[in-house]
Amino acid sequence: MAHPHEEVLRKGTEALNQGDLETFLGFHADDVVTHIGGRSPFAGDYSGKEELARLFQRQMEMLDGPPQFDLHDVLANDTHGVVLGNQRVTRGGKTFEDRNVVVFHFDDGKVKEVWVTSDDQFGEQEFWS
Repeated sequence: MAHPHEEVLRKGTEALNQGDLETFLGFHADDVVTHIGGRSPFAGDYSGKEELARLFQRQMEMLDGPPQFDLHDVLANDTHGVVLGNQRVTRGGKTFEDRNVVVFHFDDGKVKEVWVTSDDQFGEQEFWS
């Protein structure tokens, strides 16, 4: 039987792949903090669900469609979760793919903090520039 936090991460990924930000954000605490590594225009720290929503709205305005994240594996316990997968985004007909590791901290069943890392930060920076 899967850990409940694993189910949250799988359902959240599915919602994001479908462009359903309302469902995706529903899995996050109001004061969630998100850390995006690298040097892309989206790298940095985002505090609160509203800032996270604006981040994804900005990205989706620039993309040809919702980002697609193909899960390789999801690991979860009572306080943390890890998503391993391949991200694919398309902008102006140009596609960028890379592997990501996303680490989550849970509090009271909600995502409280997130760390996003890409294996090709320079390629990601170039794609968004």
